[in-house]
Amino acid sequence: MTPSPTRKHLSEFAVNLYSARWLMIPSWQIGTDGTMDPKYAEISENCHIYLICRRPGFSYDPFSFVYEDGKIKGDLVYKAAGVPHKIPFEREFALYDGAVEVVLSPYPHREIHTLDQNGEMVRYLPATALGIGLGIHVAERSLGDLEVLYVGQAYAEGKRTAIDRLKSHSTLQKILATVQYNMPDDEIFVLTFEYAPYRIISMFDGMAKNPIKGEVDEKRFISIQNNPLTKHQQICLIEAGLIRYFQPEYNKIYKESFPASDQGILSACYELDFSALAVEINTDELDFSLYSKTVRAKQHHIAQFDLINPRERLSFFLLENENAGPVIRADVISPSR
Repeated sequence: MTPSPTRKHLSEFAVNLYSARWLMIPSWQIGTDGTMDPKYAEISENCHIYLICRRPGFSYDPFSFVYEDGKIKGDLVYKAAGVPHKIPFEREFALYDGAVEVVLSPYPHREIHTLDQNGEMVRYLPATALGIGLGIHVAERSLGDLEVLYVGQAYAEGKRTAIDRLKSHSTLQKILATVQYNMPDDEIFVLTFEYAPYRIISMFDGMAKNPIKGEVDEKRFISIQNNPLTKHQQICLIEAGLIRYFQPEYNKIYKESFPASDQGILSACYELDFSALAVEINTDELDFSLYSKTVRAKQHHIAQFDLINPRERLSFFLLENENAGPVIRADVISPSR
């Protein structure tokens, strides 16, 4: 009979990484030469992780669209599983900068254009932007669900932003081509996330039997405080954790293997004796949810990992039931090796 795992130390420590500010950018804007608002540019320049996601795309119904009395009216159109849906809208729409006319862009009618007296475009309003501004994704929850297709690092020692990297990103081009062919009614978004400096979460097991404690245990905590994880190490942990959690279709590494004791990105965690990792990502600010083929749609996700084998040693997330032995939580991912 295999002996039950025991608590090695009185205290256990976990690395907690959580998202802060974020941006949601339609993929078609990635390759344009437009200038980003300074407020959003600052966020973009400080983002650490990006997600490539998809959802149904919006267009304007050319048969119902009108501009009269300073208002635009009509229907936003989208398809879900090939079935068309229409959502009526009406809003004030003033003309600026010499614009004298309002028209729809050519098929598939993704934008409203304002034109000057020479027929030159002055401004444009994408159907997607109008839909988000009207909160349609809040009223119709399926439109607020974004499928995570790829997770990547947006930070390269401060030298290139996520937008810069994606302009020549082969995976993004592959995803765009595939979605255009297989899901022509959908559109791709890039979500970039800034992560706050990591937190250390501690847990003390007062029920543990003969754990290491006292001065030896205190020195572990002091060592953790005196040897902080680098920014690069934190970003690598976030990327790997989100890939393993969402298992996006277009990622290859870490989908099944993370965490593992022989992975270099975890070496600092093992040296400091962290026994767990929690990576959070939150999109509730704009009422969008993230999901994948293996994870249901939620606005706040917490990917939880045991970094030590729960069958060999009680870990941060592992609780001991006096009668039935250790209780392994189904929502915590154990090491692959």
